Amino acid sequence: MSHVNYKIQVADPLQHIFKIEISFTPESESDVTLSLPNWLPGSYMIRDFAKHVLDFRAYDSKGSLSVSPESKSSYRVSHNNLPVTVEYHYYAFDLSVRKAYLDQQFGFINPASSCYEVKGFGHTPCHVEIVKPNHPLTNKWKVATGLTKTGQTQSFDWGHYEAKNYLDFTDYPILMGELDIAEFEVDQVPHYMVTAGKHFGSLERVVKDLKPICEFQKDVFGGLPSDVDQYLFMTMVTDNGFGGLEHLNSTALVCSRHDIIKENDELNDNYQTFLSLCSHEYFHTWNVKRLKPEEFIPYDLNQEVYTEQLWFYEGMTSYFDDYSLVATNTISLEKYLNTLAKSLTRVARGEGQTRQALTESSYFSWTKFYQQDHTAPDQITSYYVKGAALACFADLAIRANSDNKLTLADVMREAWQRWGQNNLGTSQAGLEELFAKYLSQNDFQTFIEQLHQPVRFDVVEVFEKFGVSLSYHHQQKQNEWFKETLMDSKAEAPSTCKPTDQPPMWFGAIVAVENGAVVVKQVLNNSPAQKAGIAVGDILVALNNTKIANADLETLMKNVAVKQEKSYANLIHYFRKDVLLCANIELAESPKFVAQFAITNKDKLKAWLG
Repeated sequence: MSHVNYKIQVADPLQHIFKIEISFTPESESDVTLSLPNWLPGSYMIRDFAKHVLDFRAYDSKGSLSVSPESKSSYRVSHNNLPVTVEYHYYAFDLSVRKAYLDQQFGFINPASSCYEVKGFGHTPCHVEIVKPNHPLTNKWKVATGLTKTGQTQSFDWGHYEAKNYLDFTDYPILMGELDIAEFEVDQVPHYMVTAGKHFGSLERVVKDLKPICEFQKDVFGGLPSDVDQYLFMTMVTDNGFGGLEHLNSTALVCSRHDIIKENDELNDNYQTFLSLCSHEYFHTWNVKRLKPEEFIPYDLNQEVYTEQLWFYEGMTSYFDDYSLVATNTISLEKYLNTLAKSLTRVARGEGQTRQALTESSYFSWTKFYQQDHTAPDQITSYYVKGAALACFADLAIRANSDNKLTLADVMREAWQRWGQNNLGTSQAGLEELFAKYLSQNDFQTFIEQLHQPVRFDVVEVFEKFGVSLSYHHQQKQNEWFKETLMDSKAEAPSTCKPTDQPPMWFGAIVAVENGAVVVKQVLNNSPAQKAGIAVGDILVALNNTKIANADLETLMKNVAVKQEKSYANLIHYFRKDVLLCANIELAESPKFVAQFAITNKDKLKAWLG
């Protein structure tokens, strides 16, 4: 049987260079095309990976072969009908989960971003050799990958691996370095937390917390996928990174050195976020890696592939990532409600949800979502965040409609059994029909409106059936994303203002200090800053002739702003590029978009959150 051989080598960690060789035997006298993907599943943006390819050449036993470019990401190779070897270097200095990275600390390579497909051989097996480097800086390195071991290759060792075909090969990233490894099992299937890079915590603590989360998600779908015989959380640890990308039997992650805590440390926000990231990517093992939109079967990695269904594949996953933590008692009810309040604040802030529906957000993920800028809160809807809010609504509505006999987990399980296990793609109509089966007629109408119309997410009533009330408040500070959960409905919301104080003033922009200057990073529509003509990139100088010295605008406004009738019309000076501008800014209260929950009946709440 024909196959394609790939050899991946560390050429020079200090120059960030991998060397890749591809060898195959042509099946006809025609020229052979080699093509590199332009994007990879789970990250919906054209990446143009081929721009990192260097020194591309081909040869056989007779010598060099003619190579000519066919496109920005493909080459045509003329040959003598003899075995062909293609080799090239790949520059790897992108510390993300999408491309490749290599230095003296560790290496990471995504085959989708770096290994060419030999056209005509896409359905044949890929034999992969990961070569042990001989550089003195890599003597203690090991390798982690979800590829299937062959021959005498041992776990986490250099050697020979294989994938069933090219598309599968692209779904097995490779991590190498001085690896820290901890193991646990789910249904007797080994799972590994693997890190490369220095951290200050305990992986034993991580796997202790991850195991029940993974078991909970396995139960949601009724078991692990039959083809998963191992799973790896492959984590690159750096100063302040964050990110994840799902794969067939692994996930590639980036986290901060301080995200992983010690064995007996109390759970903190950073560690909770890391666990939620792991939870999110693990849920994708079912939801999008196997259960997927019909448009993705098979993937075309050369061009954009459009779908309206990412509200399901990312939105449902984003709901279950945090829900899995509270359902397993990894976090408290209060911590979960605070986390949910943050998400609802992000949905309510800005005008984006009144301009773009969820299905449209999914369809335009390639441009508006993945290439979003500072205008995002007012121009787009996130199929992650609002999708998760819609999932929460659906879960509560299904529970209320069935007296807690059914939940959103039942929807996910039926979707998996109907489509995922049978390798069938979902359609938008099919998913809507599935939700109609579980929701009441009125709730389904709300669900469809939230999917297809650019409307505000206004479903506070559904929470009251489960022992919590949801309210929205003025923003007190630019970094206030939620208000702490209250323990009963009679408690008053915490406030920095007494009834006799002036109300909190809102600037309506995000600012940061850069090189000693207070720089505007984001401006919301219809905010005081926007109405005063302030724009992103402006440098704030003074308010009422008092220097703006730091990002704490709230304190400055409280001290120097002058009240004029119902608002505060004051003079602000700022630079736009090299021009000094001034304007009257009418400071006022913010709209009410900061979410807060209050627990009114803990027994009812536990029926939802356990």
